[in-house]
This record gives sequence, structure tokens and C-alpha cells, in this order.
Amino acid sequence: MTTIIYTFTGTGNTLAVARQLADALGDTTIIPITQAMKGAPLLPEAETADAIGFAFPVYYVDMPPVVKECVQGLQIHGNPYLFGVATCGGSPGGALYNLDALLKAKGAHLSLGAAITMPENFIGPMNLMEPEEKVEGILTAARERIPEIAESIRSRKDIPLEGSDSTPYRVVASFFRYLITSVYGTPRRLHATDRCNRCGLCARICPTRNITVTDETVTWGSNCTWCYACIHWCPQEAVEIGGRTKGRRRYHHPDVTVKDMVEQRGG
Repeated sequence: MTTIIYTFTGTGNTLAVARQLADALGDTTIIPITQAMKGAPLLPEAETADAIGFAFPVYYVDMPPVVKECVQGLQIHGNPYLFGVATCGGSPGGALYNLDALLKAKGAHLSLGAAITMPENFIGPMNLMEPEEKVEGILTAARERIPEIAESIRSRKDIPLEGSDSTPYRVVASFFRYLITSVYGTPRRLHATDRCNRCGLCARICPTRNITVTDETVTWGSNCTWCYACIHWCPQEAVEIGGRTKGRRRYHHPDVTVKDMVEQRGG
């Protein structure tokens, strides 16, 4: 069975899971979502794949905006088995149900939607990250879920999606997102401190090309997708959200590299 997995990652958690799943499935191609959105012709594998998956992190118990945009514009050929893998620090909420809704609008549906708990990377304005000593245990438990998910995909099982599609959950999640992104204004508060040496890495890995680095300044635009890559990958730990992230531990997946993040954006 040939498989395509479209992926998006901020701190590397989702890419690591996608790679583990690809290894377990065999004959699998991983395509960064940011590459699929460039308007280039579909790879031959994407037109003939027996299974197509979407792997993404959960932001505010939903898909990142960039993932929604990709799925809405994606062409699906034939009748492939469709699956989703959502990585999250807590609950996936309605993320997988929202993915299913986007696919149903195309006349398809999500046959499997799995949520995998990974180390938290929500660093601000409130800090949800667990103590560093718990990270390895979380990564181990995540790896142990891969064989079961891979077997379900190989068997083309149609099983209930993980998460919650309840109205109260959606209302609370939408309100929380509004508070963090609009009232507090997380994207507006992103800035570089005097520790910044203008290396430009934040701009090179930003998936929405929302960061501009010059010899004098680092500026953020209005197209933030809330991935926090700029914060967690900065080698100087110079990127902050207001004053609330100062001194807080940074995180990125130990098996994912800066090169991987630059390649995701596509240069």
C-alpha cells in the first residue's frame, strides 16, 4: 500500500511522529504542507496513493490555520483511505472532527483520527509546558502508539475519531483562542530581545514567512499561525512574547533538526 502523509510542525513533534508512522507503514512519502500549498503540480504519488494522511499539531484544540488552508485547497484523486494524526499536549478537542468536515465537503471522509500526546510547547502567555524530566516518558509513550495506528491504516479500518465534537467544548476553545490571540495579542507581542544576534534562523524556519530580519531589527507580520517555532528554535533564546516567556524553558523534538525545519518551509 502506497501512502502519502502531509505534515506540518512547529517544534518537530508532528514531524517525528509522521516519520515513525512512515517507517512502520513502509512505502510512505512525507510531504510538508507548506510545500503542498505552493501551487506546484501534485507529485505522482499523491495522485495514485492508496492512503493519504494529515499529521499536524493541535493549536487551541483545533487545526493550525495553515493546515486548514491546505486541506481546503487540496485535490484528492480516486478513493484513498484518509486518516489524520493530531499531536497535542492535552486534548485534541475538535481538531480531527474539523478535518473530517473539510474532507466531507470534498465528498470524502476521515476513516481514522488518532490523537497522540507529545511534550507541550505552549510557552506563553501562560506556561503549559511540563517539567523537563517528564519529556522522555511522554516521547516513549507516543512511540508505543505507532504500531497500533499503522496496523489500523494497513487494515483500512473505519473507527471513531478521537477528541470531542461537543458544542460546549468548541465554545470554550474559541473563547480561549480569542483571549490569547486577540485580547492579549500574542502575535503583536512577539519580539526579539538584545540577546538576538540577527542570525535570521527565525525567518528561515517561519512556515508562513511572517518574520523579517534586517541588520537592525526583527519584525513579525500579521500572518502568524501560532506554531511558536521562532521561540523554541532560536539558538539565543532571544524571542519572547511580551515579558511572560522570559526565563522559561524552550523545547524542540530531539530527533528533528534545524535543517528539517528549513526544508519544511522550502527555502
